[in-house]
Amino acid sequence: MKFTDYNHQANIIHQYIEDQLHHSYLKEYIDQPHIDRKRINYLLLPFLNEQRMVTQQEMKWISTAMFLHIALETHEKVTISERDSLKERQLTVLAGVYFSSLYYRTLAETGDLGLIEALSNAIKKINECKISMYNEECSSVDELTEYIRIIETSIPAHFYEFFNQKDWIPLLSDTFLYNRLIQERLALINSKETIFTGALASILRESEEPVDRSLLLSAVDHAMDKVQKDIEVQLHEKKPGTPAARELFMEFLPFNESIATTKLYAEEG
Repeated sequence: MKFTDYNHQANIIHQYIEDQLHHSYLKEYIDQPHIDRKRINYLLLPFLNEQRMVTQQEMKWISTAMFLHIALETHEKVTISERDSLKERQLTVLAGVYFSSLYYRTLAETGDLGLIEALSNAIKKINECKISMYNEECSSVDELTEYIRIIETSIPAHFYEFFNQKDWIPLLSDTFLYNRLIQERLALINSKETIFTGALASILRESEEPVDRSLLLSAVDHAMDKVQKDIEVQLHEKKPGTPAARELFMEFLPFNESIATTKLYAEEG
């Protein structure tokens, strides 16, 4: 399958998800939810077949996992800051509930009870890690990074496992973790606090003074370097799936411009 054909299938799924997420009233008051195209790409890979297009059932399976991720991500945006209006915060909560309902409805339409159980286990793991991070229970950067890995990877990993694609999971896990670390690096550069940066500062803090941003960036860079090396070793030692699947996986890797660009921003800042 050519990349252009694969990209066309991903476009179809993206448009379907976008149409389902649209709600005129919510759109008037809160930001449109971000649809992570990389996630669609990776969730589509288990159904890679050079002879056919993705089926309606497969599109719903992928959309189900995406709706779940978007719902959890939306709930994470709820703040207690007085800078955000009460109405905006309430609508953000309701948006998360609405997106969750799309997940349950679409999952029910597929009729796959096993997938329900698999994704429920993913939700449990994600929420446990988020609670630990909010409570600043992490004792090391490695432990914190592992929590982020679980948060980012649990849904697609359980998805892959359900569809008997376990061999992909270690590489998928590292790739999703690396993508999240890129986002956290950009958040630090833009002085935006997240659940991760707050927990990281708590680990590195040695006094009552705020932790220097350069120290936080250095810790993130070190974590990113380790993950990138792991990805490169896996690609060298183990070729995932068919040659076409490997080519597509390489196409979606988060290296190259991403880290170079974020480091450039930091240097200019």
